[in-house]
Amino acid sequence: MGKSYGIKVAEVSVVILSLLAAVWFFGKIDPEVFIKKPKTVVGLKETEKNPQGEYTGKEAGEDIPKLTGRDEFEEMVIERYITVEPKRVVATGIYGRKPWMDPYSMAGVRTSSGRMFKTGRKAPEITDSAFMALDGYQEYYLIELQDGSYILAQFSQAYKRAVEKGEKIPLLVGQRKTNSDSAREYLKEISEKYRASTTYTLYMVDDAWEQEHRFGVFIIKAGIAGVVFLVLSVVILMAVNKVIRRT
Repeated sequence: MGKSYGIKVAEVSVVILSLLAAVWFFGKIDPEVFIKKPKTVVGLKETEKNPQGEYTGKEAGEDIPKLTGRDEFEEMVIERYITVEPKRVVATGIYGRKPWMDPYSMAGVRTSSGRMFKTGRKAPEITDSAFMALDGYQEYYLIELQDGSYILAQFSQAYKRAVEKGEKIPLLVGQRKTNSDSAREYLKEISEKYRASTTYTLYMVDDAWEQEHRFGVFIIKAGIAGVVFLVLSVVILMAVNKVIRRT
């Protein structure tokens, strides 16, 4: 009875730990490694000719104005397209709902048939829950500019990792966005630490590409996370069972 109970407890513990590891992998996997983004260079003339175009997150041409300091960013008169060369990236642990996501479908429940049942609840605009932010949210970062000042920014995980590794990467087109009251409240504490304003965020996410590839990205992340779960649970369970049976 005692040994049988111990095996059951060990099995449940291994499954839970393997599931947590799979969830962690799901959040850390970078789908851009598998789905390569096309190189699209955007110049100043193009943005002026069609100001309503979707340019954020695409590669910036040489004539796109380059931001060098926080004061310049805050004092911009119009929401023009700009670029930046970050020296450092600081994760805030605060996530904003992607603008193209349906907040009601995000809060729904998927049935066994694959259909989405909407609960009627609305997914929050801002969250500090890494678990909730696994799908449909974009993290806010603090980036250090060339003059040593910091501003808030949003961009892909791939870009964040490239900056952290010190890789030579193309500059991205960004646009200043005004933060909501909710976002400012969540970002207040960490922004004060780096003397950054919570009023604006430099938005450098390619929404058009992300929306188009959302399903494929989810399948890749879920597939890899599933493999991690199966491998870890099977391998560890086999090892645990051997140890328990020998005792």
